[in-house]
Amino acid sequence: MNTDRLLEQVLGLSLARLPVPLRRRFLRVGWRLTLPFRQVGFGLEPILEDSLRLGSSAARRIAVEHDFHDQLQQLEWLASSRRPEDAMVAEAHRITVDDPSLLERIADSTQSVILAPLHMGIFPLGVSYVLWKYFRGRRLLVLRAREDHEINNLAMERLKWISSEIRILNTRNPAEFMDAMRYARQGAVVVSLIDLPRSYGVPAPVSLFGMPSAIALGLDSMARMLRAVVVPMAVRSHLDGDEVMLGQPFEVAETDPATRAELATDIARQIEGFVRRSPEQWHMWTRFHEFYLDPSEKLTREGKSNATA
Repeated sequence: MNTDRLLEQVLGLSLARLPVPLRRRFLRVGWRLTLPFRQVGFGLEPILEDSLRLGSSAARRIAVEHDFHDQLQQLEWLASSRRPEDAMVAEAHRITVDDPSLLERIADSTQSVILAPLHMGIFPLGVSYVLWKYFRGRRLLVLRAREDHEINNLAMERLKWISSEIRILNTRNPAEFMDAMRYARQGAVVVSLIDLPRSYGVPAPVSLFGMPSAIALGLDSMARMLRAVVVPMAVRSHLDGDEVMLGQPFEVAETDPATRAELATDIARQIEGFVRRSPEQWHMWTRFHEFYLDPSEKLTREGKSNATA
């Protein structure tokens, strides 16, 4: 391990132990001081110009801010795995929900619930807060589409003190899926990210920021199977805390092609609405090319494409 990497880890561990406003402000200061010495922006400017219809200076500003939120996400994953539970509860007032009455009504029912966050802001912290505030003591099923890094797994393990029982399902293991659905039918809360590209399976063609795209849409079949209400949500993060933004909840009664296409379009519009509110905080810009769907392509259920002649 080189000296710079070791120093970053030591500083990260030190910051992670601080309260939210302090660690984020210290990170912001350090980030600003290092800007002249680093390449930032991930080369996102052309994508942002085309997708958000921005001029070059506005796109550059968002791309640079995206770099900060990428570092903030890494710091908060670390903090979620290191901070004592009582310290995290004490800072719960720093997270707000834009429509708490909606979550209260859903939580009061016995219906299964699918929380469907975007990769936006410090979404793990926002989701954890919603689970703690409104669904504490319920069974929990977290769907993951890949193997996580150790730090992500440690942070998710902390959810055990919120739920009565927790299962983490890797959706790449279809043999375990039906067993997980039986588990979820018993009043569980399911957490499943909603802004995944087509390579994650069951793709549905949509227009996303004016570009022909395809999103992964296994969510509709799961919602119908569980008779669950799906709650799209996103997190907008600030130096002092986080705001949970709720979208339009929906249920799925049918999964025929026409209904599925209509649902996919609605989800794409909700994704766009969330992202436009704080585009610098959407972590999927660096993978935006994975959503692209050439008009000549035909999709398979696994998200692969077959070009037509």
